[in-house]
Amino acid sequence: MKNRPPNFHPFPSAHWLRAGRWCIAGLYFSLFIFHSSLTKGQTREQLTGTWIGVHTELDTTITCALPTYIRLSADSTYQLGLVDGSAKSIQSTWAIEGERVRLDTIHFAPRLVTVQDDLLRIGSTFPMVFRRFTDVPVDSVSTYQQLSGHVWQSNNLTVSLYANGQVSLENLHTNERTAHFWRLATFERSVFLVIFGNQHNREGGYKPLWQITGLLPKQMQAIGWNGCSVATETFRLVRNLSPNETCQPAGFQTCSTCFQPLWNTIPLSHTSRQYELNKLLSNYYQPVSQKEQSGLLTIKFVVNCAGQVGLFDVKGFGDDYCPKAFTSQLTDQLLSICRNHIAIRSFLQPGKDPDQLTHDTAVSLTFRLKDGHITDILP
Repeated sequence: MKNRPPNFHPFPSAHWLRAGRWCIAGLYFSLFIFHSSLTKGQTREQLTGTWIGVHTELDTTITCALPTYIRLSADSTYQLGLVDGSAKSIQSTWAIEGERVRLDTIHFAPRLVTVQDDLLRIGSTFPMVFRRFTDVPVDSVSTYQQLSGHVWQSNNLTVSLYANGQVSLENLHTNERTAHFWRLATFERSVFLVIFGNQHNREGGYKPLWQITGLLPKQMQAIGWNGCSVATETFRLVRNLSPNETCQPAGFQTCSTCFQPLWNTIPLSHTSRQYELNKLLSNYYQPVSQKEQSGLLTIKFVVNCAGQVGLFDVKGFGDDYCPKAFTSQLTDQLLSICRNHIAIRSFLQPGKDPDQLTHDTAVSLTFRLKDGHITDILP
């Protein structure tokens, strides 16, 4: 115990337990809603084993990391838990009943549970993907000592692991850089790099898991989701982090590691602060008196858990509802009002302490314009 690294926690803290319970509960609910698809199942031999969560596929391009494991033992016992052990696992039984698979009390229709190329898929509408686990013994203490305070880079990703438990991830193709926290977790004899949280706190969810499979003095190998497939990636040591370096995202970052604006959009005109919104526009918007500036202008953006705004999207439509580009004299004013003058947190939670906003929210404002004047704010 005394040789374990500083951020190697044998027992989860309270906020980890809360996050873990929600993750387990969400997965269990997902298992429940997926049980009615009509296809054919797999054999007991194919399903037996331990499976590490990869992600849930919400769309062809949208996935959410799945930091869980499923253990289907040959003696028909079943275990569902978090790889980092931050919540109590669920223990039950499993069976193949004809062409159906039963996990605990949930019965899956034929082919709803499938195995292909060592990937286990559960569900069809929003399938959960697991990979077959192979235990690779790794020493957690020496792994921590080698990783901490260094920058590692694969062909797609730069990972900066700060000694204070923070981590930044930079996509080499998009140059997007996000800030999170990291720790090592042991699972059986293996060691996983667990990345979680956001730039503000440790409760923003998980990023994909990386299982450390090999270490050399200036090289690390790990298996995980590389953005396209489950693969073994080689990370090269780039440099040491200096003590005065800080972990900062590049620009705006949502708090949730898996946030999509379509899931939670609030039209501000639907709130009880309509009067205040109209007053703000009256005070700060100067009409652009041009006859061709008529139609609808929609501004969408995201407010994160810290009240910061970003991911602005502006779309215009003419009176014929065809796409239209409005003059920058008009759009720049409305963008400035959204960025600098609307007290977003108070609009989203009228009657509540604005500092209690703990999640990301997408906001939508649609203005009806007539010759550069705002005549209405639509729902």
